[in-house]
Amino acid sequence: MVGRPGSGKGTQAALLAKKISAPMFSTGNEFRSLAAGGTYLGGRLKSAMERGELLPHWLASYTFEKVLFGLAPEDKIVFEGACRTGPEAELLHEISLWLPRPYKAVYLRISEEEAWKRLSLRQKESGRADDGETAIRLRFEEYKKKNETVIKYFSAVGTLVEINGEKTVEEVHADVIKALGLS
Repeated sequence: MVGRPGSGKGTQAALLAKKISAPMFSTGNEFRSLAAGGTYLGGRLKSAMERGELLPHWLASYTFEKVLFGLAPEDKIVFEGACRTGPEAELLHEISLWLPRPYKAVYLRISEEEAWKRLSLRQKESGRADDGETAIRLRFEEYKKKNETVIKYFSAVGTLVEINGEKTVEEVHADVIKALGLS
């Protein structure tokens, strides 16, 4: 699942994982877990995440490589937020070709205005530090600089599936299932 902050990546990844009986791997959750660990790395992660910064691509690459290399060819997995920079997308594609492990990148397209509404509501409900106004602004800037390259890359290599993410959770899920040929 790829898309701007607040697009519903985590929600849709969890629903898809349940539908296909596969584990879900979230780089964001992995990083939040590391950040809570009280280590030097955890402190660096926590500080960067609270400011809304994208973490170095090599760190995200390490985490999803670790997961992919441990899977049997017939195993399924749903990644949420795994490719947020061009180098990460290229690496995932290269690994997938070599193993071989076909994949689809599901792009949940929503407007910046809709993302603001969702993130503001989520911040009130969950209190996540990276959903504060300053952090949201930085996350949107980072998204424009880096994530749009990811979407263009996946489109160019023919693995992108674009979904209108501004519908209800149930409607988006149905569209994802249909687009992936799972209905």
